[in-house]
Amino acid sequence: MMSSNAISVLAKVFYEPKSAFESLKEKPAAWLPLALIILGTMIVFYWYYSTVDFAWLLDHTLSAQPDLKPEAKAAMANFMTRNAMMYSTLGGVLIATPIIYAVFALYYWVASKVLGSEIGYGKWFHFTIWISVPALLGLPMMALQVATGHGQVAMEDLNMLSFNYLIAHAQLGTPWASFLNNLSLPTLWTVFLSFVGLRVWTGRSTGACAFAAVLPYAFFYGGWALKIAFSN
Repeated sequence: MMSSNAISVLAKVFYEPKSAFESLKEKPAAWLPLALIILGTMIVFYWYYSTVDFAWLLDHTLSAQPDLKPEAKAAMANFMTRNAMMYSTLGGVLIATPIIYAVFALYYWVASKVLGSEIGYGKWFHFTIWISVPALLGLPMMALQVATGHGQVAMEDLNMLSFNYLIAHAQLGTPWASFLNNLSLPTLWTVFLSFVGLRVWTGRSTGACAFAAVLPYAFFYGGWALKIAFSN
């Protein structure tokens, strides 16, 4: 049975984050949002792969690789079966999501040491999950895309909150498409929640916590953008 307190805190993360992180500082257990993120994502992707026009999806995906030789395309087509793509995606969500949170938790643990905090790694792991709850907002929209797409929705169009979907509309296979599909409004919200949570949990200055919150994202997305810019 889901804890009513956990549900209350989950809601407060969206509309009163400072209060939410104050209540989470001592007991930050994040099993509810972790389960919602992983299971919700897996359900949507299972529905997507179960209903998508797979011949159309395969053609759409391969058309983004115009430089591939015919034999390479044939090999990809043989590998990219419905079940192979479905179960690799579901397995990736189930396994990679906690690993990503664990890596970010390590960063926040190190950053907190630099900021003079003695909060342990375990609490930062739960912190990383709580700041990721804006990702839940994208799941109903992904489900809407699947429900209304008549079986012909591209993977890159599932995330209606990405900057590519909202603004750029870069075509699959172009240099900036993956970058802009990965960068989304929930990403920016997560950075903001990271800042708020760091301020509450460490009590350090606004500038220091803002720098610590932005740094990993600036490093990742900045490095990715520079790689694209200098390789084209």
